Formats: sequence, C-alpha cells, structure tokens
Amino acid sequence: MIIKKILLITLFIFSYLNADTNLTAKEEAFLRNTNINAISTATWAPLNMYNDKKQLSGICIDFWELLKKKANIKSQTIIAKDWNTVLSNIENKSADITFGTSFDSKKLSYANFTTSYISFPIAFATLHDERFIPNSSYLEGKTVAVGENYSSHIIMKKNFPKINFVPVKNTEEALKLLSAEKVDAVIDILPVIAHLISHKGYYNLKISGTSKHEVNMTLMIRKDYKELKSILDKYIIKITAMEKEAIIKEWLTVKFDKRIIDYKYIFQALILIFIIVLFYTFKKMDLKKYNEKIEKLSKIDSLTNLNNRQAIDSKLTKLKGKRFSLVLIDIDHFKEINDIYGHKSGDEILIEFANILKTNLKKNQDIGRWGGEEFLLIYEGQTESQAAIIANDLKYIIENHDFKIRKVTASFGISEANKDSDIKNVLANADNALYKAKERGRNQVIISSNLIS
Repeated sequence: MIIKKILLITLFIFSYLNADTNLTAKEEAFLRNTNINAISTATWAPLNMYNDKKQLSGICIDFWELLKKKANIKSQTIIAKDWNTVLSNIENKSADITFGTSFDSKKLSYANFTTSYISFPIAFATLHDERFIPNSSYLEGKTVAVGENYSSHIIMKKNFPKINFVPVKNTEEALKLLSAEKVDAVIDILPVIAHLISHKGYYNLKISGTSKHEVNMTLMIRKDYKELKSILDKYIIKITAMEKEAIIKEWLTVKFDKRIIDYKYIFQALILIFIIVLFYTFKKMDLKKYNEKIEKLSKIDSLTNLNNRQAIDSKLTKLKGKRFSLVLIDIDHFKEINDIYGHKSGDEILIEFANILKTNLKKNQDIGRWGGEEFLLIYEGQTESQAAIIANDLKYIIENHDFKIRKVTASFGISEANKDSDIKNVLANADNALYKAKERGRNQVIISSNLIS
C-alpha cells in the first residue's frame, strides 16, 4: 500500500511537471512574431553582474535564461548603467522586460509584473562593531543608504517612514558610504549584501540582522505586452524545485566559497529558500511528517544547533502577557578573536560557548542564538534578580572554561517582562543593559532596572 502511494505521488509529480504548457493561439503567435528587447543593470551582484568574461550573469539572469529556453523566447539584452535607466526604458518602450525587481503598484501605469519566481529577505549592514539589529524599527531615526527605487527601498520606505533614507545609484555605493562612516546602515536583499561585503573587501562591515519583509523577485514587462506576461506566468509555475535549487546553490555556495566573511547568513538563507521551494512544489501533496522535519530544521541555527532567532521570536510571542526575564549575552572582543585567530577558530568558540549554555539549561529556560556572537536566554516566571543569579553563575563558568584557543569572557544584559510589557521594549531594555556592561569594562552582569535613576 505504501509503495503504491509513493508510485502514485511520483506519477503525479512527473505528470504535473512535464505536462504541456497550454498557450493560446494569440500567445503562440506573439512568440513566433516578437523579438524581445530585455534590459538589465550589471550592478546588483549576485543577481545581475559581469562575470570574468565581462558577460552578464547572476541569479536573475539564470532564471531568465531558463524561462527563455522553456518558452522558446527570442531576445537580446541591453545593459543599462543604473536602475533608473532600466525603468525609463521600460516606460518609453525602448525595452520590453527586465528580470530582477518586485511588484510596485506605482509602476502599473507603464508595466506589468509576473508571478514571483524566488524570494529573499531584506538584510541590514552596519560597521562591524555595531550591535545586532533585532528588527527594522531599530533603524528609525538612523541614516540608511539604499539603491534608489530598488525593491528594498520601496518596501522599507512604505513600512518604516521614520528611517532617514539616503538614496544612491546602487548598493556598492551605499556600502562605500557605510565603510567611510557617512551613514549608519545599508539595506538590500541578503545575497546582495553578503556578496558585496565579501567580494569587495569591506572587512569593517557586517550583516547585523534581517527584516521580516522579503523581496519577491518578478519580471517587469512593458504594459502593452500582456501576452508575454501570461506566457511567463505559465512557465514560472513549471520551474521545478530541482531547477531552483541548482541556480541558488550555484550562486550562494560555489561562488561565495573561500571568501565569504560569515557563512551563517548564507546557510540560513538557503534553508529558507529550500523551504519555500518545497512548499510551492509539493503544496498539493500529503507530506505532513516531512514538512514537520523541515519546520524543525528551519528553527535551528546551523552552526550551534541552538534555536535560531525565528524560533526565539516565536517563543517570545507566546509569552506575551506573562512574567519572564531575558538575558542577552554577548561574547567579549569577538571581532578580535576572528581577526587574530581566523573565522574557523571563531566558529569553534561559538560552538563551545553554545554547548556551555545548553549544558547549564534548567527547567522553564529557553536559549537561542540571537545573531552573530549574541545569545538570548528566556527565564519563564522568574524576576530580574533571579535571572541575575543564573547569569552570574554562567559568567563564572565561561571565564574559567578552557576554550583552548584563548580565554573567553562574556557580558550580560537582563530585563524583566510582566503581563503589560511590550516585547519590543523588553528586548530593548536587555540590549541597553548589555551595552552598559560593555561600556563598563565587559565580563559583567547588568540589570536593566538598575540603570533607571
């Protein structure tokens, strides 16, 4: 019976993915009679960029080439100097389509958008010594450089109008401003920021967090080419999980190999993409147990095997209205460890540090990797003072532990929540206490309420 069910599911997948794409007579005529003028920048690596042979390449380019092959589209591509040039060419019909963008209702007067073919989270880059950014609201009041009219710019400007945006021509220009300390942060999608930081040598910068908002990549088509939109929509849903995985794996692993500064973000992005791909491919099937395993995987940090930020955020949401205390922990001088001993040694210390925290975990306590070298402990039903006793015990264990590579210490910030507390404020209080612990010399425990005069 089980074998029969597997065979039926396999047959269903095969039939679905290999079924003919039913084009209308009008769509078929459009493909026969139309030569498509595509346009793209080469300034949004690794989505669109020049390769070693000065040819246009990247994630979005690969998806376009795949769709062209599937639909038998005749086309050539113009390379524009910047994104605003792309938009003006689509608007005046000098070009017919561009590959790497997201839906924007303001452009519907001159363009249509296809179904999304892949999604990426928006990420924040800061100077290396800045603290972790738990969510987008932490950027309010800050100066944030962003590619003008980029999808990330449009999405974040709409949702966070209090951020002081500094529009520039592309993300590389934004990172130059950040590296020169002329802005507080840079935003763009995760693979773009990770690629530029590693490949352009911005070793004083880091990815400090991601937004809950994502950029859903689509193709933008001139308004009057409705047949082209409907053709591409039909072929986008036929892109298989294997085809998507091959493109993403190529650009987010092989091309980043040996030079990426911080692998954790890429691994987390790949897990998210993998889940999305599986969902859209198998959403009509009964794969409950398999999805449960994937769900569990998505909530585990790939390096330390602790809960990741997504899992911790979920836990905090469930605790709203209850009493608990938070302990935010940051490994002291971690940048120095990476700079002197290398990132491999830094990862070894993170793993050992996480093992210490897990070993000393007690009932009604949860722990996760909050980001980078920061960890968050949740103590249910406990006050700040009770949490401080446990934190001081951990501080003593850590400073006396043999990490082999070098002596390691940590700083602790503690805050308490009650039934009326806003989770965002509780996190901010713990972060402020941690900052004060760092400011006062590190390797100490600070309680948030003690900072109030």
